[in-house]
Amino acid sequence: MGVSDRTRKILWVQAGGLCAICKEQVITPGTASDDPSVFGEEAHIVARSDGGPRAGGLAEELINHHSNLILLCSKDHKRVDDQPNQFTVERLRLIKSEHETWVRSLAETDNGRLRLVPDPLFPQPKVLKLITRGNPLWNMIKESVTFEYGMPDGLPDDDEDLIVEFMDLLRDYLDIAGDLVSVRENRDAEKTLQQYISRLAEREFLVGAFVRRMLLTGGSAEGPTPWPMLRVEVQPVTLAEVVDKDGTPHNHQTES
Repeated sequence: MGVSDRTRKILWVQAGGLCAICKEQVITPGTASDDPSVFGEEAHIVARSDGGPRAGGLAEELINHHSNLILLCSKDHKRVDDQPNQFTVERLRLIKSEHETWVRSLAETDNGRLRLVPDPLFPQPKVLKLITRGNPLWNMIKESVTFEYGMPDGLPDDDEDLIVEFMDLLRDYLDIAGDLVSVRENRDAEKTLQQYISRLAEREFLVGAFVRRMLLTGGSAEGPTPWPMLRVEVQPVTLAEVVDKDGTPHNHQTES
């Protein structure tokens, strides 16, 4: 499987759209008649093929993870692949780390700070959607880039362990959702989510979720980048309140 769209977004944002070696922007401006030219390349630190430079020593599921990718211009990408003794795994990881730290320092200036802001083109959800099946939650995961969660405090250890396990599963699925392309892989993910939802329901917990449409702004990006955020909460049935899409309780009656 190749690099997922989510992984690609993370890599490019963390690199600031700049080559990690020469620091040059890896996209040229468009013209009146042509789109911008992109010459940035997502290079593997540990090679994905056995015969590639710096091959071996990494679990298969991590080969296309953003932690094993470094953004380079086409010239430096060729140099890195042609000179594996000079550009070892350790050196490339250091180059990547130092470059991303430098990009973050630039983003922390007042004019360049990376920010997540609501997308004005989409209404922001006011209430969580009750999740009773794996399929709707899986569809939300597939369209999201980032994840946040909510859960009650003061729970018995067994209940807390189950909820934490469920939240960790969601985070893991968020990382690999773009790589699961077959119907069988998607159905298996839905079934696994359904199992957790059912186990939580047996312990009298409800699962609620929504996708908040956000934009990533600032940094060296040419414009805002869509950054859908999945919000998932697990709450006891005793604390749940049924409301409409505007947050008004169903048993609320308007005075005449």
